[in-house]
Amino acid sequence: MYPWLELWSLIQLGIETSPGLALMWVLGALVMGSALMRWAGRSSLQRLAQASAGGTLPEQLLMADFALILSGLLLAIPGLVSDLLAVLILIKPLRHLAATVLASRVVASTFHTGANGRQEDIIEGEFSVTEATGHLEHISDREPPDDQK
Repeated sequence: MYPWLELWSLIQLGIETSPGLALMWVLGALVMGSALMRWAGRSSLQRLAQASAGGTLPEQLLMADFALILSGLLLAIPGLVSDLLAVLILIKPLRHLAATVLASRVVASTFHTGANGRQEDIIEGEFSVTEATGHLEHISDREPPDDQK
């Protein structure tokens, strides 16, 4: 559905203005998107080097750089819908709102909870492949070799 919406938006832009302007829009957005990704990547690497030299790595630094790279990628995708999303991400208050919502979802999905809503215990064990068929056998259930008895 999304690719068809992007195609429809470009066709409508060509109908409302001219096909040449629609083509220039796509090429201009591609150039701006690739320049933004290149600048954000270079800036991100410099700031990461400075932060690691100082011994700190703030999450906000990574989120801001990721948002700029995502905006560049969205600009590089032909279509008006992706361009609109890229501009919305570039607006700082909206970017912070999206980062807050995304961070809360990531934290919520990090912990596996059971049916009762509590975090389940994880039972660890060691396993080894005993046959070429790929059957797994628990190590503590095996008999020790004859020389170890």
